[in-house]
Amino acid sequence: MPDGLTWDNTRLWPQFAALLAEAPDAPALIDCDERVWSRRALADLTMPIADRLRAAGVGAGSRVLVAAHKSAATLAVALAVSHLAGVFCPYSPKLSTADIAVLEERLGHAARVEPDGADGIRLLSPPSDSRSADPRNAQTVLIGFTSGTTGVPKAVMHGAEALNYATRAFAHIADLQPGEAIMGLVPLDSAPGFTFTAHFALSLGQPLVMLDPWVPEEALRRAEHYGAAWSIMVPTHLFTLVEAAKLGRWQGRLPLRAAAVGGSAMTPELIADADALLGLRALRVFGMSECMGHCCAHPEHSLDRRQQYDGVPFPGTEEEAFDKRLAPLPRGSRGQAGVRGPSLFLGYADGLGAGQERMTIDGFYLTGDEIVRDAEGFVKVVGRIKDQIIRGGFNIDPAEIEAALLRHPSIVEAAVVAVPERKLGEQACAVCRILPGQRAIDLPELLAHMEQLGVSRKKWPEHLVLVDSIAATATGKMDKKALAAHAASVLGRA
Repeated sequence: MPDGLTWDNTRLWPQFAALLAEAPDAPALIDCDERVWSRRALADLTMPIADRLRAAGVGAGSRVLVAAHKSAATLAVALAVSHLAGVFCPYSPKLSTADIAVLEERLGHAARVEPDGADGIRLLSPPSDSRSADPRNAQTVLIGFTSGTTGVPKAVMHGAEALNYATRAFAHIADLQPGEAIMGLVPLDSAPGFTFTAHFALSLGQPLVMLDPWVPEEALRRAEHYGAAWSIMVPTHLFTLVEAAKLGRWQGRLPLRAAAVGGSAMTPELIADADALLGLRALRVFGMSECMGHCCAHPEHSLDRRQQYDGVPFPGTEEEAFDKRLAPLPRGSRGQAGVRGPSLFLGYADGLGAGQERMTIDGFYLTGDEIVRDAEGFVKVVGRIKDQIIRGGFNIDPAEIEAALLRHPSIVEAAVVAVPERKLGEQACAVCRILPGQRAIDLPELLAHMEQLGVSRKKWPEHLVLVDSIAATATGKMDKKALAAHAASVLGRA
């Protein structure tokens, strides 16, 4: 296997069962209430759930729809579904009734599970007896949901190999040692969120330290107390951790050696501050539900590399930039990212995105991101194709403007979205969250900042909307659709 990285297609339950037999009293989970669950205790919670699911008709290839809370019960349901060779399908507890109804109508699941108390579950029958007959169910272990262009979510199907490969690649990058804990900061209700927390911990034997709600000082305390060595997070997590150290709200010795950070833009200063104030190597990561965490910076990369690039592909993964004719481009050229490798999904589920897969003829998944890959193989994500704002025929790349906005000392998060305009078709609106304790800024001040940075006037936003929080998707990425709708409403353009 490349670079000493090994993986196979073993499902979650057999891996956990082997760890259970080896050391039943070893900690498996520190839950949000700081209750420590041993492997034995988690198994004891799992087996009655497996019996109930089996009695409800769940078996090999059966899909189980699960409201994925950060709880021992959610992990136990995942283990139970795996024990029965079923397909674990986590969804966000924040989904609307209408969104859940779409999944209920289209997924073809055998059962739906909701939490009941701290560690119990409610088992619900699906609204229809029609179960999915997709032959890919036999090799699928996880279905994650992501937003679709038609308002219908896409259901991303993954086999065990993808989960095992992606988690072992991160463990390899982090140089994780047996028994070292990992922090579970992201939600469990997406394919990457579940994979890089629950599957990671339960398959490799690393204790999982969960936290909810998000309190940066508490995250730092728990990481220190439980000796957590690794985490995956979004930029907001990193910013607030750094802020806690800057303001003196936390003073300690952080054992976290490194953390993969992705989902939206980060400033070089934030990555440098994490080094200086937390002793934490922040590693930019490039991934998505369809090909989870396939590219990441490494702790040994220089600070400059970690500030400017999204890392290098995992061993065994290929990543290239493609032109509009889907021909691969030479190094240094900007084009659409295409990726193929062991963490690539099996496809979208029938009725939930099937047929919308964007692939090249030789099997590269087209991500919709624009990248540049340099001569040494480092990847830099420079924009999103579908995020382009077309103002009167002139294309504006939001990623470039967002990077400039984040250099303003008062702005902590920023998104540039399109709002309708009768004459030009679209205009650019900056949606910004101000650093706590800082005064609000107005559009003239923002434009003066853009001018100072030398940003072309053609790219300056026409509008500014300040928000208390930036809407995010289940995977922690900025929800550009929600932000654009909010900006249009504020500006009277809805």
